[in-house]
Amino acid sequence: MPNLLTPVAIWVGRLDAARENSHLVVSLDRRLSKATRGRVPLLRIAGLPTLMLHVPGRKSRVERSTPLLCASWRNGFVIVGSNWGDAKAPVWVHNLRAAGEGEVAMSVHGVRLKVDVREIADADRSSAWRAAVRTWPNYEIYASRTTRQLPIFHLTPRL
Repeated sequence: MPNLLTPVAIWVGRLDAARENSHLVVSLDRRLSKATRGRVPLLRIAGLPTLMLHVPGRKSRVERSTPLLCASWRNGFVIVGSNWGDAKAPVWVHNLRAAGEGEVAMSVHGVRLKVDVREIADADRSSAWRAAVRTWPNYEIYASRTTRQLPIFHLTPRL
């Protein structure tokens, strides 16, 4: 049965007010995820696939956890550094680029897994982008709001 909240979440995600108050959405998502031990992120209530990205800060080396939309792609997930179409990439993008091998993990449904990370290059970009946009059509809107190319990362569980 389709989730009736999915189109509502997509509609809200298009609004400038949502972008301007994105820190509130992320804060609420973190609190809900913490209270449920990662089993019930905010966007999953709306029927959207999510994960919690765990990556050390590039300067502090302290682990940072960020709730993110994700899309299934190939043998893992893709995540997009959209920052709602802001001119600056989200901090987690910089941290992810600076992370060493074996330092990144994700939690899905409360299960934590170490992941390998690859930033998607031109050859695979259109396929990964289509997967992301099928999940969250607003990425097209976010891409039109900025001149930067939105980075896409592929996360695959480590064997």
